[in-house]
Amino acid sequence: MKKFLLALFVLGAGFTAKSQDMLIYKDKTIDEVTIMEVTPDFIKYREFGSPVNSVIFTIEKDYLQKVVFESGRVMDFSQQMIDDARVYAGQRDRALKIDVAGFSANYTFVTYEQAVTPSTSWEAGFIFIGAGYENQNGWNDAENAMGGAINMGYKFKRSPNFYMQRMRFGHIMRGTYVKPNLFVTTYNYDKIDYDHPPDPVTFMYPSTRETAVAGSLQMDFGNQLVFADQFVLDYAAGIGYGFTTKDSWNPSNYGFLGGAGPQMGSPYTFSFTLRVGYLMNGK
Repeated sequence: MKKFLLALFVLGAGFTAKSQDMLIYKDKTIDEVTIMEVTPDFIKYREFGSPVNSVIFTIEKDYLQKVVFESGRVMDFSQQMIDDARVYAGQRDRALKIDVAGFSANYTFVTYEQAVTPSTSWEAGFIFIGAGYENQNGWNDAENAMGGAINMGYKFKRSPNFYMQRMRFGHIMRGTYVKPNLFVTTYNYDKIDYDHPPDPVTFMYPSTRETAVAGSLQMDFGNQLVFADQFVLDYAAGIGYGFTTKDSWNPSNYGFLGGAGPQMGSPYTFSFTLRVGYLMNGK
């Protein structure tokens, strides 16, 4: 009987010890305490086992990874407020955008963006080559290109240099970002043969219809603004490496410029986008 009561006492003591409030620090050390108050910035506590009228200590939440209460409830402080998706609940987290800069380059670029976390989002788009105005610059004849391209990218928003209490993004879709970006494009175009004399009547050089395939892997640097939780303005410039089978001095691959090819020896590619769009609710 005495052994049974002793076992119950040991078991009860162990359960009591495990059920105390615990402060778990970011360096994985643990303090057993009695928590008195939780404020937005601090935890107030007494040392475990100390009298009711003993000294109350205060610690900033920045030192802690989490707090485990006697009831078993856990408060996790490892995630900054800026990355907590609950802060942005109710905001529209999808966007349908169109690149207004592409119209003057003879294509229409439509993209869809979906937020993944407050700091990241993915994008996918399609380029309709030939759906725009072909700007003739005087040294290059019209190509009358027709075709299509796909574009995929993943945005990483710029992290702040330092964090302040209760800091957050103004909107889940807003912020300065870098974006790995992929273009794959194919189109038909008029290849002008300048090695033969022009037609004596029309003064046009002879041409043949050719097919080109091009691709580019870029890094875009941009910024996206949000207005009234309804509209976005996204502008970015990109640089990367690519290729093209286009046999022309015209560097445009309808979505990006450049890339190593028959007439273009450099593999470098460049792009610029100025997109406007409408925000949609994710629910």
